[in-house]
Amino acid sequence: MRLAAVLLLLAPAGRLQAQEVAEVKLVIQQDGREIGREDYQLTRGRGRGASGSTLRANGHYPANNPTLRIAANLERTAESSLAKFQLDVEGPNGPTVILAAGSGARLIIRTVAKGSEAGREMPGGPDVVLLDDNVYSLYIAVADLATPNGRPLTAVFPRTARRASFVARRDSGGQVSLTGGIRGTMETDGQGLVSLVLPESNIRVGRAKD
Repeated sequence: MRLAAVLLLLAPAGRLQAQEVAEVKLVIQQDGREIGREDYQLTRGRGRGASGSTLRANGHYPANNPTLRIAANLERTAESSLAKFQLDVEGPNGPTVILAAGSGARLIIRTVAKGSEAGREMPGGPDVVLLDDNVYSLYIAVADLATPNGRPLTAVFPRTARRASFVARRDSGGQVSLTGGIRGTMETDGQGLVSLVLPESNIRVGRAKD
């Protein structure tokens, strides 16, 4: 019953009452070769006029004639806590929908795929961020939580059930360094993600110039 009650929060909300910003396009490279593209919009506000922020992103791998398409919708409260998360994946194995919501110190995740449905609970809380290996604009939430002294965070990758503990530290120039279970550097501005480098997977993400 608790799972069902929380997932009711994930039902489609009314029209987003938010200030729209321009769509940002990202180029994803691995080992110096382009492997995909992503576009996203970051807006103020959430469904039904609630305060906070909404991120809507679409990833395509490869950019032309993609075999993998991923759409992400992340809503966060004004305190940067998780309010709603949905990931729609279209790949060789068919469509999969992943839903997540926070319930106190618990994170509730539901996965719906062709012919199957599963739900699980995991430790949650204000220091947990939801990420995906193919949706890099989700790292904007990491940048928002980073502090000059370094903030310990836990990343949950709902599609693979992977967890990683790391520290996000923001320097005086505005760049964010990631150490621990996730290593890398990132830069953000008023529109969100400018660049992201993840050396362990040889991933480099940057704004598209065209």
